Amino acid sequence: MTDRAAELVARARSLRSADDAVALYREWAKSYDRDVFDTLGVIGSSRISDLLAEHHADRSAGVLDLGCGTGVVGEHLRAHGFTAIDGWDISPEMLEVAARHGSYRTLRVVDLTKPLAAVDDHAGARAERYAASISAGTFTSGHVDATAVPRIIEALDEHAVVAWVIADAMASSFRAALRACGFAIVFDELEPIRPDGPAESVMLVARR
Repeated sequence: MTDRAAELVARARSLRSADDAVALYREWAKSYDRDVFDTLGVIGSSRISDLLAEHHADRSAGVLDLGCGTGVVGEHLRAHGFTAIDGWDISPEMLEVAARHGSYRTLRVVDLTKPLAAVDDHAGARAERYAASISAGTFTSGHVDATAVPRIIEALDEHAVVAWVIADAMASSFRAALRACGFAIVFDELEPIRPDGPAESVMLVARR
């Protein structure tokens, strides 16, 4: 089982298109939590949730979970007392799993590599501006790179806090993109995402 879980993670990190991502996560949705959290012991979701809770005091403010997947981050945030969490993900099947947890106000299918006009409401009004954004497992190879940052920032308010897990190899481009959008980095540490694993992902918190 460990080999299967590791193989699926490797496939995820080598995706080449949005269509490939949709196909993989359609196949993987039902066993994702078991493979990633139970078998591989990934802790990035809980760690970044702890960091957002530490750096964002208002538990009633809107939080946008980018690439929310099966909703594990939402569960951690609810445990911290956050009550207004929305989730975006490219996979409808992963969102179906997330919906069962009951941690989110809304869940939307969103491709973060494309303009966000599709998530405006049908009347043409811009959707909610969020006070915080969180992400775990999305800013990594085969997924979403730093070119998406200016588009993501459109969904955040002028004093927003972001708490993102970013693959080490991509972290410098995300730092630069966030600074260009007016964010100051307040926490930036390379950490393991699995018990006894190598330090491979940056836990980054920034605010405007």
